[in-house]
Amino acid sequence: MLSNEFLRFFQTLDTADVPGDVRKIANLVWDNMDSIIPLGTAQGQRIRRIADLAQPSWDTLSLEVQPMPEQNSERVSTFSRLRRLSVGPFRGFARQEEFDLDSRLVLIYGPNGTGKSSFCEALEYTLLGSVAEAESKRFRNQTDYFRNAYVNQFAAPVITGVGAQGHDVAIENNEAQYRFCFVEKNRIDNFSKIAALAPARQNELISTLFGLDAFNDFVRNFTAEIDGRYIDLTGVKKAQLAEKRRTLEGAIQQLEAGKTDLEGLVSEEQTLASGYREGLSFQQMMIELKGDEQNIGTIRQLEAELQKPLPNKSHLTCAMLKDLSDSVETVLADLYGKQKQLAEVSLQVSFKILFEAVVQLQSTSPEQCPACHTPLQQATKNPYSHASEELLKLAFLSTLQGEIAQLEQSISQLMYRVSQFVGTCCQFLPHENVLEIFREDNGIALWRDLHQPAGDGITPWSLLEKQVLQLEEEDKKTEAAAKLRESRQRDLVRLRESERQITILQTRRNTTERAIAAAQLLIGNFDTENRQLIEEVALEESVVRKNTEISVAYALFVLKLNAYKDGLPQQLVANLGDSIVTLYNAFNRNDPPGEKLAGIKLPLMQNQRLEVAFQNNPAKFFDALHVLSEGHVRCIGLAILLAKNISEQCPLLIFDDPVNAIDDDHRESIRRTLFEDAFFADKQIILACHGEEFFKDIQNLLPAPVAAQSKTFSFLPRLDELHIRVDFNCAPRNYILSARSHYGRNEIREALTKCRQSLESLMKGKVWRYVNKHGDGNLSLKLRSANAPIELRNLSDQLKKQIGRADFNDPNKNAVFTPIDVLTGFSGESREWRYLNKGTHDENDRAEFDRATVEAMIGAIEALDQAVG
Repeated sequence: MLSNEFLRFFQTLDTADVPGDVRKIANLVWDNMDSIIPLGTAQGQRIRRIADLAQPSWDTLSLEVQPMPEQNSERVSTFSRLRRLSVGPFRGFARQEEFDLDSRLVLIYGPNGTGKSSFCEALEYTLLGSVAEAESKRFRNQTDYFRNAYVNQFAAPVITGVGAQGHDVAIENNEAQYRFCFVEKNRIDNFSKIAALAPARQNELISTLFGLDAFNDFVRNFTAEIDGRYIDLTGVKKAQLAEKRRTLEGAIQQLEAGKTDLEGLVSEEQTLASGYREGLSFQQMMIELKGDEQNIGTIRQLEAELQKPLPNKSHLTCAMLKDLSDSVETVLADLYGKQKQLAEVSLQVSFKILFEAVVQLQSTSPEQCPACHTPLQQATKNPYSHASEELLKLAFLSTLQGEIAQLEQSISQLMYRVSQFVGTCCQFLPHENVLEIFREDNGIALWRDLHQPAGDGITPWSLLEKQVLQLEEEDKKTEAAAKLRESRQRDLVRLRESERQITILQTRRNTTERAIAAAQLLIGNFDTENRQLIEEVALEESVVRKNTEISVAYALFVLKLNAYKDGLPQQLVANLGDSIVTLYNAFNRNDPPGEKLAGIKLPLMQNQRLEVAFQNNPAKFFDALHVLSEGHVRCIGLAILLAKNISEQCPLLIFDDPVNAIDDDHRESIRRTLFEDAFFADKQIILACHGEEFFKDIQNLLPAPVAAQSKTFSFLPRLDELHIRVDFNCAPRNYILSARSHYGRNEIREALTKCRQSLESLMKGKVWRYVNKHGDGNLSLKLRSANAPIELRNLSDQLKKQIGRADFNDPNKNAVFTPIDVLTGFSGESREWRYLNKGTHDENDRAEFDRATVEAMIGAIEALDQAVG
């Protein structure tokens, strides 16, 4: 089914709006289904496989849609029912077996593990061409699944049908036409389990029910896209080149930044030059300041100039010489005056000297006169006292002498200064300086010599004055030069700052230019050094372009595949709502009207819920999980499958093991739906089950003639055998047929036992329902005790009574009444009726049953069965 479902999806790609590349991906998947199906999303297994397959074959993949197998798409089948199945070696069948299926009803009974599933899979294989279980178990080669393990052989089963004229027709597998013939218990089980899941997954209900789990899993295992982890979408070589270009981007950025920096440097250089002198260029400024081959530059020139020492200053001025001359003249005049005054009192000076000498002698001759050595006491006058008194009188002489001494000292000092003037002039003006002869003179003699006229009438003093004037002028020049030096020093500081700024700018320029050169070299060499890689990138472009086509096509393919999967539920159950409700209510025919459905909403899209509305309030829908039991949910699943079978006009209904799929409360109603109601009257039903009671109840639900015409096969437990054991002649499980069979073999007691079972089944089932349908089904029954079972005779009498009423509304009631009347015409105390009532016989009373009575009872029961069947 998985492959066929994929092919059905494939047909949806045959439209103009679907790119051809999407069909390429679909063809790739189809061609490699066996290797792709087992792979999942773990570690990218499937997507890696698809990428590996697509890349080498992309250009050769077909753009055409893979056609569906040539099958009859008409719903009208070429056969009315199956006639024969030849199977083996196949699965559990180690040798070939022939099954006669030429009946409206084929019943397969057998415990679990006896081979029923192998029989049903043989039907699936012959009708559909594949087996879902083999697909779900991901067999790469389904032949391995079909091969019998013991003989290690496989032969394809062969199915034959009954044609329109009753002749044999060969049946070819047609999955599209026959896939809805099969109803499997596993699907109903899964339906009931998924119904309990979150709403996000409830849209999987329908797909699961129709056995599309494998297809859903197949679709889910496709990742949404092929990304760079699985296929090269950018180019490995291109990425390598891009990585290298990223390093080159640094060089390009460095080059651009360098150019910008240079532009900024030009601006800064011009600003610096303009600040130095307007109209001057930076280059001119550099040459002017730092020089070139022809010019040492202003800075070096200034430095050389400032390194020259200034002339020493004499510090002589004419004013100073004039002041000195004036001072000398003043002191000399004063000295000469004092000396003259002292000369005038020179006698007194002699006495002063005498008296001072006498006073000085007192220390040597204190007691006698120093002149005559007369004791002082005898002398007329004390010579020492007289000398002291006279000295007091001559004290002004001492003052005058002191003043003269001071004046002489002053004149000495002044003349020293004059000699310094002379010496300084001789030092600064040494060339043939006539004053050189006066350098050794000092005192007043120097003064007289300097003022002594020479032969030309010019005094040396005049020369001194001229030389001092000359030196004073030179000192002024030196002072002016010193001031100029200070200015030049300031200029040098300013120029050196400009030179420092120039050096900074030159350093920055050199650094920038080196960086630019390095970047240009790297850029210039890039293409040469990476020529081979660049060529490989060019060649790789076609591969990347192809890979991109694959990636885009794959993503769209997965998108459409998922859209198809999500739309499947709606396709499968389109227009089935009313049929589903009708079948569900048939399964629950004994429920009150308020519990029967009026409508149903199936979860066809994600986050939708399974909702139902009841007949007592048709407009209100409820979440089915909140209001229905699991058994009722299973009934919905079965109703969907059977509604689809009817809608598709399938000639068959193959039901695999309904016992496990249906709960006990619904089995009878479902049996009646299948075998009493008209839904499946025109279909061949093949039913396999392991429940003996269910199997028996089906046969007894059928009228005996119908049961007699059915085909029954009993699959037997294996007894150390390698082959499936089948009883092709099993005894009928229909009570009426069994009664007739036992009677024919003169097994009267066994025949009457089966009469009791058949009569109980008829009276409690079909006849009572018949009475309830056409009249009053409320009966008044007598019980022997509170816990005693209903006696068949009492029940038969009451039902007969109701049917015999005049108001009983059925024109054919005589056909039912007459057989019951025959049965009740025998005495209730007869041995036969006591046996029918109790089902046992007193072991102490082993009298034989009346053969004619038993035959009549069998005939009446057969007639009753036919009347109500």
